[in-house]
Amino acid sequence: MSLGSSVVERSPEETGVRCSIHRPGTNYMYSPEKNNNSSLNSKGSLVEGSVLEKKEKSLFVDLSPYGTGIVQGINYIETKNYIKNLKTDDKILVKVLDWNNEEGLIELALQNLEKEKVWEKIKGMRDEGKTFPLLISEANAGGLMGQIENIKGFLPASQLAKEHYPKVNEGNKNKILEKLQSLIGEEIQVKILDFDTDANKLIFSEKLVEKDKIKEIIGRYKVGDKVQVKITKLVDFGAFVKLEDTGIDGLIHISEIPDKPTVNVDDALKEGEIKEAKIISIENDRISLSLKGLNEKKQDEDKSKDKIVNIQQG
Repeated sequence: MSLGSSVVERSPEETGVRCSIHRPGTNYMYSPEKNNNSSLNSKGSLVEGSVLEKKEKSLFVDLSPYGTGIVQGINYIETKNYIKNLKTDDKILVKVLDWNNEEGLIELALQNLEKEKVWEKIKGMRDEGKTFPLLISEANAGGLMGQIENIKGFLPASQLAKEHYPKVNEGNKNKILEKLQSLIGEEIQVKILDFDTDANKLIFSEKLVEKDKIKEIIGRYKVGDKVQVKITKLVDFGAFVKLEDTGIDGLIHISEIPDKPTVNVDDALKEGEIKEAKIISIENDRISLSLKGLNEKKQDEDKSKDKIVNIQQG
């Protein structure tokens, strides 16, 4: 009487035997042995390895004791500029996409790690308030587009400086687009306004650069300075002006126009004329001026002269 036999399969962990899978055409093996760190056993784990070999469209990485990893396909294409600078035995940090792909290798990605470095650089530029040239590559009705460190970003029309802002009557969208498209190919000095790494969103601002320039120019003035101004626009409450040849805007309130505080501004001033004015306030990068103060001083001088004449005559 013969006894039946049965086969019991045991895992490598139970037998203590390591098994490897050979990839045809290579000398690289995959070993399923992993340590007890559960985070390394899941997809998305970050593992340090060393460069084994670079081929035309693939990068082999030694991930001992786990086996051999490979960066290929779209993951290779998106990071080829980074990979070309790598040398054999260079230490790199990779992300595991699959612990055992169809070829028996550990599928890896570098692009997220490389982008993390880029986003860190972008964060540093924002925190430093760094100004840099942005080459405009595209335009739509909402603004302009360009890229930095291979990350595409958006420059909203609302963040353009006065020089480039598309002023169009009645907000005609087609004309706005035409004006914005005329900026394609130009370099505009910008700063980073905001970014979101998860959404892959990057926002530029030219206004921040303009604001810095305004602060620098305003810093040259102080309250009490007399300046030449050009009347640019008359409104019910006064007149907007530009200081000398700086392009900095200021306001002369109606109460600072000579004679009567309720004067009709159109009767007292004309758009385009040049006046001497005195700075009476600088707050939050806004300059307030007065014409009245200058006249009062002149009137005081005239009164002093009259007194001297009267004394002499007496």
